[in-house]
Amino acid sequence: MQQQLDASVTVKSPAITISSQVSLEKPEPDSRPVSDGALESAVKPEPEWKPTTQEFLIMLSLALVSLMIALDANIIITSLGAVTNSLHGSTTGTFWIGTAYLLTCAVTMPFTAALSDIFGRSICLLCSLAIFTVGTVFCAIAQTLKMMLIGRSIQGIGGGGIIIIGLVVFTDIVPLRFRSKYYGIIQGAWALGTCLGPIIGGLFVTRTTWRWIFYIMFPFCGIGFATIPFLLTLKPREESMREKLLRVDWLGGFLFISSSTALLIAVSWGGSMFAWGSWRTILPLILGVVGLVATGFWERFGAREPFLRHSLFHCPSAFAAYAGATLQGFLLYGALYYGPLYFMAERLVSPVQTGINMITTSVSLIPASIAVGVAITRLNHFRWAIWSGWTITTISTAAICAWGVNTPTAAWAVNLLGLGLGHGLVLNSQNFATQAIALSRDEGAAAAMYAFLRSFGMALGVGVGASVFQNVFAMRLGAMGLPTDLANKAEQLIFELHKRPAGDEFRNKVLECYAGGLRGVFAMYAGVALLAGLLSLGIRHFDLNKELSTDHTLEETGLSKRLNGAV
Repeated sequence: MQQQLDASVTVKSPAITISSQVSLEKPEPDSRPVSDGALESAVKPEPEWKPTTQEFLIMLSLALVSLMIALDANIIITSLGAVTNSLHGSTTGTFWIGTAYLLTCAVTMPFTAALSDIFGRSICLLCSLAIFTVGTVFCAIAQTLKMMLIGRSIQGIGGGGIIIIGLVVFTDIVPLRFRSKYYGIIQGAWALGTCLGPIIGGLFVTRTTWRWIFYIMFPFCGIGFATIPFLLTLKPREESMREKLLRVDWLGGFLFISSSTALLIAVSWGGSMFAWGSWRTILPLILGVVGLVATGFWERFGAREPFLRHSLFHCPSAFAAYAGATLQGFLLYGALYYGPLYFMAERLVSPVQTGINMITTSVSLIPASIAVGVAITRLNHFRWAIWSGWTITTISTAAICAWGVNTPTAAWAVNLLGLGLGHGLVLNSQNFATQAIALSRDEGAAAAMYAFLRSFGMALGVGVGASVFQNVFAMRLGAMGLPTDLANKAEQLIFELHKRPAGDEFRNKVLECYAGGLRGVFAMYAGVALLAGLLSLGIRHFDLNKELSTDHTLEETGLSKRLNGAV
């Protein structure tokens, strides 16, 4: 500390400052505890932060495109059977329609975030939106399964960029203490899309063509193109194009994306499309693992400006938080994919009714995620939400294993409410825990790593769930004396069961097989939820009162002046 003396002379000592005014002060203690070897000075709690009109409109624009991405990811769930039938695909093809999107979405996220650090948030967000639009066109006009998969893969690249940049923008404009509160706008939009997606998809399938599940995306894309360039005026530091291109970690990005893709493909089709002992599974698995190890060495010792910052994993709490992000994605999207299968395949309800039933999860997830954001801002604590959320999630996931053909509505409804509540508590708290744990100026990178690992977990959750379901389903078919190759036509088989009378022996046996397959999936998910809860106990408290520090600042324009009342 330093004080100005009346005589313009200051005498310093390590502990106190002595002036002619005889003023003694002790250094103010750091309000953030030293955690796992990370020592950073925290700032005093700021007064209530409120966004300017421009900042609030940026949040609304990001919420709109987030709604679109959530719709796209979930509208397909109740439409998969119709899409597969129309394009003459198999169960494997059905699986890849969902997985192709999640896979490309996940593996491109970190590199897209790094590009936005260099070239700017706005241009990268617009490029991601353009890529998503191109992919949507491919899907909407697809006449073959191959064309559909190409479109879904392109959509995933664009969708991943939109998700990650939206999250990183919040680290540029909102102080950490208040970030969880205002990010509730984005999460509310995402949860609304998750909630409405299956219903809208079911309506399109039953009332018109499945192609409308893609046509509906175009108005959102148009609004995004019309608003983002004028509102999101965040500018990176001034550099020439040559300097920017030299900063890009091209080799690291190539190694990471290719090896992550190989690993996810191996895990996704192992045990379903190909046996785990098949060279088609082993080869990409080995290439993926070796490639990720090579990426780690390059990022640590070779890259001039690594796009994967090893400083993000500076303490055990960081490892625990990022592991939790991965496992939460694994569980949440697994539940969103295989929960509807219970209603359509085991209860034989319509796609629309399935979507309505699944709303039960969102009814608790949406308010829980928003309320916990407000509570974290007020209390400056997040661990209580993580721990209670994982406890509820574990219990609710395990309870789904007891579902059967005749499970009462009240039982599964309460169960889904608990599942939504648990995930809602974890969703917001774990996100901002990673940013609180991050070192100074690493918050944007922490947000990107959180989103990537969560999306990586989504792809794993759906892929591993498919492998478990198909194998257990086939085993149950064999035990019932039915052909095991029916497991390869699980989606199409649902349509045949609808045509058979209630007392039909074949129908009853197949329903029992579906029940067995789903129990196997959710038993596996329950074990993963328990593991995530145990890992979360390793997260220590970190102060949320951190100064906003970023290279990206909002540029003042004529529009922004008018919006903010400056003119």
